[in-house]
Order: sequence, then structure tokens, then C-alpha cells
Amino acid sequence: MSKYVIIDEHGEIYLDNIESKIQSPEICKEVLNNLQLNLDFTLTTMIDDEIHLVEAFDFPLTAHAVTLANDKVLIHTDFNLYFEAQDDQWSVNAQDQFQGMTSSGAPFKLSKKAQAQLFTQCDEYDDDSFTLGGKNILTPPYYIENKDIQKPQFWGELYKAETSPRWDLNEAAEAFKDMLHRLKLPKSRILVLGCGGGHDAAFFAQAGHVVTAVDFSTEAIQKAKAQYGHLHNLSFEQMNVFDLPHEWNFTFDVVIEHTLFCAIDPTMHQKLVTVWKRVLHEEGQLLSVFFTMFKRLGPPYGSTEFELRALLMPHFQFLFWGRLRNSIPDRLGKELFVLGKKR
Repeated sequence: MSKYVIIDEHGEIYLDNIESKIQSPEICKEVLNNLQLNLDFTLTTMIDDEIHLVEAFDFPLTAHAVTLANDKVLIHTDFNLYFEAQDDQWSVNAQDQFQGMTSSGAPFKLSKKAQAQLFTQCDEYDDDSFTLGGKNILTPPYYIENKDIQKPQFWGELYKAETSPRWDLNEAAEAFKDMLHRLKLPKSRILVLGCGGGHDAAFFAQAGHVVTAVDFSTEAIQKAKAQYGHLHNLSFEQMNVFDLPHEWNFTFDVVIEHTLFCAIDPTMHQKLVTVWKRVLHEEGQLLSVFFTMFKRLGPPYGSTEFELRALLMPHFQFLFWGRLRNSIPDRLGKELFVLGKKR
């Protein structure tokens, strides 16, 4: 059974759950010193030589100051710790906040105070870089653009090349299977956007709901119909999710989000939230699984809980918000379940 460390939005550190705050500064230092982003994008740390999965609400390290020493850029964090920043891993997010990676492999962000202090020390800075003590550091956008994902052909080729594409679980998401009986949804009209092979859509249809599933990939729709076309209360539509007909406005009780948000260009996230809100009626709900991981290039793109909350809060009241610990092994430590009611 996996062990967990939680780092909340204030930098407080907990063991396994938010009722078990770590009080020892030495253990907190151990947690932060041993943070590492792994090749599979899990964030882990070590406590007493035991690996713990880390659930960080935002970037796990916050730099409160930046200095240059021996031609190395150093960040100063909580518990009076210093880390060397990798020169080629700096970036800037949509809010113009600098982020980066330590030489030990831990993601960090600059506090507003640290960023202001950095600018006062810089030799010069512009929209794409800063120069500190003669060292020039590039700051490209945090998310790396992938134009291919906007084309149906890209996804179609993946369906053709892979019998079971890596995002396709060949069954519904574990979160939906676990939560459906708890939610006690009355018979609902449900919309699944970016339905892929149709497994989530079929799961809700088999539970008695009337489901419409949408994907812009011909191959995805063909695959979904081949397996689930016999379900009378499940219909498949091939179209772009950003071009849904106006007749669908305010007509759905529930929108399902699973592996679409992470598969589109992050600059389109706000537009997707607008689509969800447009098709839901006044009491409609968003039932969603998001990937909470530090992955700049998609698909899938990662997100932080901080980023997701800022994006969703103006449009949805959160009825449930929590990390998933009963998912498949490859996704442990990287999934967030959100149930939101339209505002």
C-alpha cells in the first residue's frame, strides 16, 4: 500500500491525511530535500528511507529569495533550505509567475516577493529571459505547445497504431466506478466530451442514464460504436467539442470530464470550461477527473490543484474535491476528483 505526503497551498506538510500535520522541522526538511519528479511524472519523497507519493496542491517548493553564488542560481525556501536551480528549466506561467526545477529534480515557483526581489537584482530582463550576474536564463511559457493535438488525424493515427492507446483504460475510470453509487444520481442526461473508446459513456448508460458521447476522431467513434453501439440509451456524435450545437445549450444534467482537459492545448482550458457551463442547465453538475502532475508537454498535460481551483471556482461550486488513491497503479498520486455544481 502506497504511503503519502501532502503539501497544502500554504506549504504545510502532512503525513497520509490533512489531520496528521508533521510537526518536526527536521522531518519537514527531509521531505523537501528528498523531493523528486520522476520519469513517470509522479512526485515522491523519502522519509526514513521509505518512498512516499507526494500530493502537492501547488508547486511543492516556494522560493522566497533568489541569489547567484559561484555562477549558480540558488533559491531559498521554507525551513531555511537552499536549492540550486537548473538553468534550462525555468519557465513562466499565464500569470507571469516564474517556475523552475531544482538540480535535485523538484519543481519550484517564486513567491511574489522573490520575483520582485529577483527583478531588482537582474542586470536586465524582458518577456523571454532574465540576466543575473551576467548569466542569462530563458523563461519560455510553462506549457509547451503541441499543435498536432488540435488535429483529428493525430488522434486517429494513434488509434490505428495502438491496439490499446495509453490513455484508454478499456473500462471506465476507477473514480466513476467508485463514486457512482455514492452520488445516487437520479436518471440523468449526461454528456461525455472527448469520449474516446466510449468506456466512461457506456458505464453511465449501463447504469440507466441517457448518455451522449462526443469525439472529433473518426477512429475513436468507430471503436466506441463497435463495442457499445448496442446500448439504446447511448448515442455517439462525431464533432469538435468547441462546436457543439446551440440546441444543446442548458440541456444536460451532468458533464463528464476524463482525459479531455489534459489532451487539449492549455490555452483552450478556459474555453472548455465555458463549453461545460453552456451545455449544463441551472442545476447541472461537472463530474471530473483531472491529472495533477508537473508535465509541461502533452498529451497529457498536467495541472496543479491551485491552477484548477482558480479556473473552476468562478463557474462551479465544489461539492467534492479530493485526490484519488484507488486508481490504477500508473496513476496513483496524479489524479484529482472534482464534483462541481454550476453557479
